[in-house]
Amino acid sequence: MKPTRPTIRDVAERAAVSRGTVTRVLSGSPRVLPTTRARVLEAIAVLDYQPSSIARALRLQRTRTVGLIVTDITNPFYPEVVRGFEDAAERLGLGVFLSNAAEDPDREARSLALLQERRVDAVVVAAGGLRHRQADALRSFPVPVVIVNASSPDPRIPAVLSDSRAGGRMAAQHLIDLGHRRLVYVLGPREADETPVRLEGAREAARSSQGVTLDVVQGDGHLSGGTAAARAVTLAGTPPFAFICHNDMTAIGAMHGLSEAGLGIPGDASVIGFDDIALTEYTVPPLTTVAQDKYAMGRRAVEILDRMLAGEAVSGTERLPVHLITRGSTARPSGSVGGSAVTTAR
Repeated sequence: MKPTRPTIRDVAERAAVSRGTVTRVLSGSPRVLPTTRARVLEAIAVLDYQPSSIARALRLQRTRTVGLIVTDITNPFYPEVVRGFEDAAERLGLGVFLSNAAEDPDREARSLALLQERRVDAVVVAAGGLRHRQADALRSFPVPVVIVNASSPDPRIPAVLSDSRAGGRMAAQHLIDLGHRRLVYVLGPREADETPVRLEGAREAARSSQGVTLDVVQGDGHLSGGTAAARAVTLAGTPPFAFICHNDMTAIGAMHGLSEAGLGIPGDASVIGFDDIALTEYTVPPLTTVAQDKYAMGRRAVEILDRMLAGEAVSGTERLPVHLITRGSTARPSGSVGGSAVTTAR
């Protein structure tokens, strides 16, 4: 015959306390005397009592689970964000439901509905930008929400981002310090919140340096967009070129487009990216980039959630520092500087 599992009543009888006292010890309540707590913990150990997580969740109205919705898990930027999130959640004893929205707003809406049905305690959305419908859903979501890598749709919803303006500025300044005077900025997706912020940082550096121009071409944040931008620039002008790209995927695509045109990197064109994804060390040549601390972004989101779940009011945007990693894709310009008939994106 299968042995009966010990119950909370068995623990209470062995420790000579009420079942309510056992419940308070299990929930971590401070309203228990140290000597009483010790007796209850001893009874739990002796009886090998295992509290039901389902019953505990119903009692405390908490499931100790959190949801993480990622815009596109195939984007090399996000796996490290996810790893930082999961590591921090595990340290706090939180389970994680991970959902890939695949850049589909309808799928993201379904993910939010499913997480609500699962009664998660909180939700993090890691995205490049939020559309109006997404923003409305998050404003009215019944549990705490934190945004990662996108601007918050509401001042009451905290967001964790990187210092994109400083990153754009340091990318441009790096090329200017090398002696480049004609810079080309390849934009990110139109819907990405950080697209104009990074561009403005680059413009600040260009404006503060005499004789420097900065042309802007449209990109889409993907390899293909970077390649198309490089083709457009090389058809319109002559080397040397100096590319600042919205992200590393755009930069890698631009390097491909430059190689297609028979141009050497960095001899004919310097290229700098943004993110420091793992691939950047393995391009030929390795890519100079502005590094975001992606792991810290995920970890910080969980730390903020933990404070919110403890009842603390947390709001506003937190921007984490970035830094420049110089590799082989940038160098001093060589050769003559030709005209720059590059179409400026508006």
